Amino acid sequence: METEFIKREGIDYIQNFYRFSLFDKKKQMYLLTVDDGSFIFVNDSVFKQIKRGKMIDKTSYENLLTKGILITPSNISNIIKQTKTKYSFLENGTSLHIVIPTYRCNQGCTYCFASPKEIDDLENGNDLDTKTSKKIIEFIMSSPSKPATIEFTGGEAMANYPQIQVMVKYAKKLNKTVKKNLKLAIVTNLTMVNEEMINWLIDNDVSICTSLDGPEHVHDKNRYIQLKQGNKIGTHKTVTRWINRINEIYKEKGLNKQVTSLPTITKYSLPYYKEIIDEHLKYNLDSIDIRSLTYVGKANEEENVLYSHDEFNIFYKNCLDYLEEIKQKTGKKVHERLKSLYSRKIIKNLPGYHTDFESPCGATTGQLTYHSDGKIYTCHEGLGREEFAIGDVYKDKWADLFEKPQTQKAILNSMIEQNVKCDRCVYKPYCGTCMVENFYNFDKFNFYPDKTGHHHTTMMQSNDIFTKIYNKLDLK
Repeated sequence: METEFIKREGIDYIQNFYRFSLFDKKKQMYLLTVDDGSFIFVNDSVFKQIKRGKMIDKTSYENLLTKGILITPSNISNIIKQTKTKYSFLENGTSLHIVIPTYRCNQGCTYCFASPKEIDDLENGNDLDTKTSKKIIEFIMSSPSKPATIEFTGGEAMANYPQIQVMVKYAKKLNKTVKKNLKLAIVTNLTMVNEEMINWLIDNDVSICTSLDGPEHVHDKNRYIQLKQGNKIGTHKTVTRWINRINEIYKEKGLNKQVTSLPTITKYSLPYYKEIIDEHLKYNLDSIDIRSLTYVGKANEEENVLYSHDEFNIFYKNCLDYLEEIKQKTGKKVHERLKSLYSRKIIKNLPGYHTDFESPCGATTGQLTYHSDGKIYTCHEGLGREEFAIGDVYKDKWADLFEKPQTQKAILNSMIEQNVKCDRCVYKPYCGTCMVENFYNFDKFNFYPDKTGHHHTTMMQSNDIFTKIYNKLDLK
């Protein structure tokens, strides 16, 4: 006679801390997840066995061990290994360094979170000088992280092109000694460049990213040069001309590279999802980052650019459907970064290595931002706000920065574990938050998950991915 299978909690195994949700009410199927990102679907019978601490189904017991829902000496090392992988984005230290060569900008974009100064405001310390430029590079190169990406942005970074040259040359010089995996990048609106500048950037391995918000009527509605007389000059023609020319230069130099683009979606953009994607394809941009507004700074004040989370989710799904339609008709696959990010986090169970979508977020642990006066901020979004200022390249050493109470506070405030509702959510292992956006919206670091963009993004992406996984399984 076959021995009855019984495994008891506290004797044969212990339970890992898991989160759960009734995923399919009709079939009474539950989704369970744990902190290392592993997940499993179980029926009501198995779920009750877990809750009661008495497993009588051998196959389910073994599956729960494999997924780390239950812990025994046989699987604990695998759980530790997977947890270490899940949080490996914290191991390397700060690797993204955003530098503001100037706080000035020649544009008046409707959604800008940086709130830059006017282009002719040359006073008040808006521009980096050579002394501060070199001090910032020295500080960056003292980081313990082997990878180091220096990204020049603004304002409009190219408005202080001479200091970009200073920093690029100095970073390369110092790197001969410290030997980091150094990458250089610039985010520019491409309206203040010329052929000589572009060639210099390319010859010095500075990758180029710009903003293309869609066809001319969409782009120019969002991104324009604001004249003092009140007139607005659209930038679409200039930007697209330079996208074409830069890609031509890459080819002329035998480089397998291209300009990248970060479109931003406003309320005006929502009906034009097809046109926005078509515009990217028109200029051979084979990846697109369909991202919602960052509700910080000017974007949080301009009612005419804002939309609800539901409105953006509809827009996003329309974009994905259209990308799939293009793939079916032409065979061309366009890489949508956000979908790829969540697929990596859920399906492959790997960290996204994206500072905006981890917990804790990348503020200080993954990125730092250096203002034109040498002050150090947690991130680009926190630029200029004292609540997010954590140091100064003239006053602080690298090690000092992470011992400061304000730095530690920033890290804690970027952890969704700080919020009880988030910590209990089944999608918690795949979510993140933006403490700067929370502060702007709620005037405090405590936040309401269902009122934040990150919450709605994670819910949308996770529901979609898990539904597809669930539908492929033959579960009873």
